[in-house]
Amino acid sequence: MTDNLSPLTDSGRILIVDDHPTNIDVLFDYLSDLGYEVLVAEDGQSALDRIGYARPDIILLDIMMPELDGFDTCEQLKANPETADIPVIYVTALGGLSDKVRGFETGAVDYITKPYQNQEVLARVRTHLTLRRLQAELAERLEESEEQNQALNAYAHSVAHDLKNPLNLILNFSRLILEDPGLSDQSVEDLEHVLQSADNMNRIIQDLLLLAQVRKDVEVDRRVLNMEEILRGAVNRLKPMLDSAQARLTVPEVWLPAVGQAAWIEAVWVNYISNAIKYGGAPPHIEILCTPDANPEFCRFGVKDNGAGIPAEAQHRVFEEFTRVGQTSAEGHGVGLSIVRRILKRLGGEVGVEDNADGPGSTFYFTLPCADASPDVR
Repeated sequence: MTDNLSPLTDSGRILIVDDHPTNIDVLFDYLSDLGYEVLVAEDGQSALDRIGYARPDIILLDIMMPELDGFDTCEQLKANPETADIPVIYVTALGGLSDKVRGFETGAVDYITKPYQNQEVLARVRTHLTLRRLQAELAERLEESEEQNQALNAYAHSVAHDLKNPLNLILNFSRLILEDPGLSDQSVEDLEHVLQSADNMNRIIQDLLLLAQVRKDVEVDRRVLNMEEILRGAVNRLKPMLDSAQARLTVPEVWLPAVGQAAWIEAVWVNYISNAIKYGGAPPHIEILCTPDANPEFCRFGVKDNGAGIPAEAQHRVFEEFTRVGQTSAEGHGVGLSIVRRILKRLGGEVGVEDNADGPGSTFYFTLPCADASPDVR
């Protein structure tokens, strides 16, 4: 009789473990005829020995066997890293709930109760072999993707470094030329455009370098932060931008001690404050915030602006790559906030944006673990 479940593409190595030769013979003939390579063992220890030199793709395992039973055999398989990923299907006369629960607790992927139909065994075998192959393909693609990501990070880091020197020459020479009192008004205007464009390029390069650093799979050196000093560094980096926009900046008098990575948090402040300048009011009024978080183990920091705000339906997207935080006419390359999200995730914190309750504008915030809640951090 032709089995309508059996295509010509069935393949794989199956190990049948059962102390009853009749059970083995029936399954052996059935699965072999379908194209599978079938191995047999009549007890648990023989199965473990055989797996050592003939690795199966799936195991059909009886439970009630002398000496080493199916439960103990499966536990040993799962305890060995070299065999832990082999799917095990119990095929047994034990059909009680407690037996099934124990079977799954030992690491089996499925459970078939005797008496069974051959078609049922075939369907379960096909399902779990397919799952295993898909998992293997996914693991291979993830490995390839990780290799590509590492290559991309290395390339971005290399290109960013190569661009820094010529860009710094453009910036420095443009500033020197701008000091010439004999320049015409048109020349001054043109040079200011060059400087503005070069500054934008410099921020993009800094973001690329930061992104490559944040994406490295290395342990982060977290320390108690001097947030006042870190903010001062960010403000100094943005001073030309703040002065040009005639922005007003207010800062807290008291800072809560938080834990993080100083250079990364300075970059977070730079991103938040620069966005507040670009998308704030005219002139921008920027308020730096430091408050306890709803979770007492975290400190909450923020940048509050007086701009037009962000529509509620867009607030969940502003931390995605290449999404602008405000009107499309504002300048920006759209990667800064996505890097902020990556940074805070690596540091164990969170990011977000919310409407101001007391007027127009938005508040971009981030949280960090409090120093009191991280006694092992220096």
